[in-house]
Amino acid sequence: MLNVEPSGFLNRFVAVLAGLAMISLGGVALIKKDLFYTNWFGELVFAPIAVIFGLFTIWCALFKPDWLARKSVANRGKGR
Repeated sequence: MLNVEPSGFLNRFVAVLAGLAMISLGGVALIKKDLFYTNWFGELVFAPIAVIFGLFTIWCALFKPDWLARKSVANRGKGR
């Protein structure tokens, strides 16, 4: 069975890499004085939001907030 607990080291490491990718793509666009860049699908991405979301992803990976691992209210009484 896969361990998808958000506090696992590998999951946090991949989240940091994904956050760095978001920050770098958004940062390069902002350095070029563009507010948007295109993703792999050709859609526009707002660069400042990509940077903010990348920072938030890294913050969540480093500080492991409790609400990420909390079970939903519907599943608490099911015994899982």
